[in-house]
Amino acid sequence: MALLDLVTAIQAHPGVAIIFASISLTLAWALRTRQKASRQLNLPFLAFEDGDDSRQRYVTDSGTLFKIGYERYLKHGKAFKMRNYIEELPPQVYLPLKYLDEVKSAPQAKLSFPYFSALLFSQDHTGMAKQTDEAAHVIRTDLIRNQPFLYPGLEAERAAVIDEKLPRTKEWQSVNPYPIFAYIIARLAAKTFASAELSRNDEWLGIMIGVTQTSMAAAHALRASWPWWTRWLARYVFPPVKKVVADRARAAEILRPILEERVAALHSDSEKSERPNDGIQWLVEYYHARGKGARLTPELLAQNQLFYAMAAIHSSTAILLSVLYDLIDERQANVKAELVDEIEQVHKEFGSWTRQAVSKLVKLDSFMKESQRVHYVGHARVTRAAQVPYTFKDGLHLPKGTMIQFLHSGPQQDPDFFPEPETFDPWRFLKKRQQGDDVNKFQFASLSEVETTFGAGFHACPARNYASDVMKLVLVYLLTKYDIKYDGDSQTRPPEMAHDSATMPSLATSILYREKRAD
Repeated sequence: MALLDLVTAIQAHPGVAIIFASISLTLAWALRTRQKASRQLNLPFLAFEDGDDSRQRYVTDSGTLFKIGYERYLKHGKAFKMRNYIEELPPQVYLPLKYLDEVKSAPQAKLSFPYFSALLFSQDHTGMAKQTDEAAHVIRTDLIRNQPFLYPGLEAERAAVIDEKLPRTKEWQSVNPYPIFAYIIARLAAKTFASAELSRNDEWLGIMIGVTQTSMAAAHALRASWPWWTRWLARYVFPPVKKVVADRARAAEILRPILEERVAALHSDSEKSERPNDGIQWLVEYYHARGKGARLTPELLAQNQLFYAMAAIHSSTAILLSVLYDLIDERQANVKAELVDEIEQVHKEFGSWTRQAVSKLVKLDSFMKESQRVHYVGHARVTRAAQVPYTFKDGLHLPKGTMIQFLHSGPQQDPDFFPEPETFDPWRFLKKRQQGDDVNKFQFASLSEVETTFGAGFHACPARNYASDVMKLVLVYLLTKYDIKYDGDSQTRPPEMAHDSATMPSLATSILYREKRAD
């Protein structure tokens, strides 16, 4: 249907044919260049050896290959490549940990995270890297500076939104937790990274929650029906892409009056202390302090907000849901009681959930980290793409366009890193903190070569500590205000979902909740 629309457009506007003729002349050259680059990637190729090497097999069962690849290659310091389930993209390349420091220190002009994302989403990445860097820089600096002052409002907002979505009842109620948790995380994120008024705007929250799904759906549909050299037209005629464009435009419309008000206030005589303390204000002050205020249009502000949403909402939601699944697993009943006791003791000591109080929840922190070690959300971390041909110090060469990743899941199950890795030990990381010299090294949000839940290097999640605390505050409220269990006979954690390198806790599982009883 898309190609038929294209032919009709050319017939109606003959001048368009000239453009397509010019583009078509480069097509054969581009394909030849891509094939040549693929041949330059001198790495062992890992594939299924049982006769089924179909694309669908990579969608549903890549985890099997990852285990083989880790044991056969990565654990021994060797990289490997494997088929990309997105067939038009070059093979996936997985690097051993020995390359992590080089990748972290490589300039973005050579190994780029935005370029990786652009290839994945089938987008033009021109200008994307700089805008991503600016948005991340604002969070990295302003969030850290303002974080202690955000907690009182965050505590109240947390209670309000959870009570709204899980209204108190003395009888068991069945719910699907994922969309509820996504709304809770989106609303808490919006209060910090956008503004208080937007955190209560359901249209805004719907756009922020939906952007990841609509973008991925559009990318998949585009690849399935449009040759790459025609995709620049898709935004005008292809419904999935038009939906993404429309959502971005609507986000900019919603932001326009807020941005105009903030800019006007910035140039007024009002005291700085009276200004809002949120992400929109941080971005406004960032651009204006550098003499680039005119650049911060509603469209750019919307793009930054969508970047925050894609980076924060569904990853935090998936981790939160995954941890909850472990908490209500009947095998962790005694552990849950210990966590509730810790929560009550800390709250008695501090009286409210300040940042310092949250940091005292060391058992909850250890439980969350162990939950993510065993039930990690995603096999791959530290994703980059080579913007230019790149050669590592040991001679490993990456052609331009090579997409590289590190296998996060392999080390999590490696006894060389974690003794008895198949055992769920809720206090594993608490014991490491107690035995080590650096008490910060083994926290949930900590970074290391083998614990890359939040990435590594410059593009490590700049809001990881804040995100960790938000998830803890939600769990604290759930554990102390509600009784929760699985909806069904089985009271053990359901299996994860898998799609290529992505893994997620079950999104179809229902839970039962009621107001907490004193028994």
